[in-house]
Parts: sequence; C-alpha cells; structure tokens
Amino acid sequence: MYKIALIASQHLDGHAAHLAELLAVLDRPDVRLYLDPSFETMLREQFGLEPRLAGHLPPYPTPLDVDFVLSLGGDGTFLRAARRVFAQEIPVLGLNMGRLGFLTDRGITEALPLMERLFTEDYTLETRMLLSVEVDGQCQGDVLNEVALLKRETGSMITIHTMLGDDFLADYDCDGLIIATPSGSTAYSLGAGGPLMMPGSRCMLLTPIAPHSLTMRPLVVPEATDLELSVRARNNSYMLVLDGQARILPCGTKVRIRKSTRQLQVMHLSPHSFADTLRRKLLWAAPVRE
Repeated sequence: MYKIALIASQHLDGHAAHLAELLAVLDRPDVRLYLDPSFETMLREQFGLEPRLAGHLPPYPTPLDVDFVLSLGGDGTFLRAARRVFAQEIPVLGLNMGRLGFLTDRGITEALPLMERLFTEDYTLETRMLLSVEVDGQCQGDVLNEVALLKRETGSMITIHTMLGDDFLADYDCDGLIIATPSGSTAYSLGAGGPLMMPGSRCMLLTPIAPHSLTMRPLVVPEATDLELSVRARNNSYMLVLDGQARILPCGTKVRIRKSTRQLQVMHLSPHSFADTLRRKLLWAAPVRE
C-alpha cells in the first residue's frame, strides 16, 4: 500500500486536464491518497474532479504519515511541501505547474508519462542540505533555500554583525544578508548577485544585499561553520525570513545558523542532471548569435 500526499498551489488555472490525468494515475487499489481540505474543495468546485481520498492532511506542523509527497505548483509550493516533511525525511516529488522552477525541475507534461515509476521504485533520491536556525537559543526550524536578515520599511541600511564560529567576519552595512544552501543558490541569492552552487556541494553561501562597501562580496563557507548574527537598525527592528516565511524581530537578538542534522530527500522519476537544469532554465544552450 502506498500512502501519498498531494500538496498544491492555489493557482493551477489551465491545468484541469493535467490534474485529471494525475488523479487517474493515482486512482489505484494500492494507493491511499491524502489532500489538504482546501485542495479537495478546489478540485471539486473549480475543476469538477472527484478524487477518491483516504483522508485529509493534518494541519502544519503535525507530522505526516505518508510514503511520498507530490508537490503540484512552483518552487514556493515545493518549499511548503518540504517544510511539512523535514522531520520525517519523506521523499518529495516536484511536478512543476508554475513558472521557472529549479526545485520543481520537471514540468507536469514531462512527468505524467513517468508516474507509474512511483510504483515500480524506478526513481532516484537526491539528498539536499538543510540549515537549522535558532533565535536567542530557541529553535525556529529548518530551511531548504535560505535565511535572510532584512531591513524593514525604511530607507536606512542595517548593520549585521557576523561571526564565523569564534572568528569575527564583518559588520555588513547593507539592506540585508542572505545565508543560502546550495539549493538556495538559484533563488534569492542569485537575484542578489550570488554564485550558483551544485546541489551536492557541502557549504553555505553568504550574499549581502546592496552592501555599502563594494568590496563586500558573496562568500562560500564550509558546511561545518556555525554562524552567529546580530542586527543594529535605526528603528530597532529587522525582518527574519526563513524560506519566505517572515517575522519581525527586535535588534539585539542572536540568530544562530548551522547545518541541520536533517536532510531533504528529493525524488526524480528520470535521470537528473543539474547541468541540464541550468541549460534549460537559464537558457545556457540558447543561440546567442541570432
């Protein structure tokens, strides 16, 4: 028996046929299917689909008791699905029904003919590094892409005091600082000018956002590094963002970031190459002389 959870974006307009085909593939006597109640309502009311369900998913952060999670949407949906299973390390398969998609690297049209491989175990699992975050000694959970310390709604920069273990690194005068995993190097960090890292790299990436000094460049540090950060700001507060989940913190709090003891298992139904993903997503194979 296969217990499968579907976690979906709320923006799947134009994918009625894909959703119908996916549910048909999963409509088997050896599959128990679980959805969020809101997704079931969307399937019924917006797409006229009647999935055969074993039950609803419990609200976050209750652990999931499933074998696989299928993420239907873009990278934001994948992050939300991954967050649900960090503790159990349940494999997540991303079916891209969004836009660019680095985490959900295969589009739904490509993936649907391969879905039977779920049931023949003809797939591969790729391990992704996570970061663990503490604020003043209190665990805030794990992240897959990045932690960002950002200024709030003010024109003034913030100063981020940064320690690498026992060593002082720098006081970043900037709009913010991103601490990214290799997975997150293609996300917020890339937009701020950071380098790309292969997903299997064992390191962290520090990327300043609009630094006051042009000599403050992105920095790659070993995975075993413990980071401790504190912020000074004119309005005495700043924003901490964990994989897109934002909260406001007062200045003076200590943010500690280290490699998590947990990992994420990313499922691939076909041979996967990050080089191929870069060529397709960033158009590295596109002709430049035409």
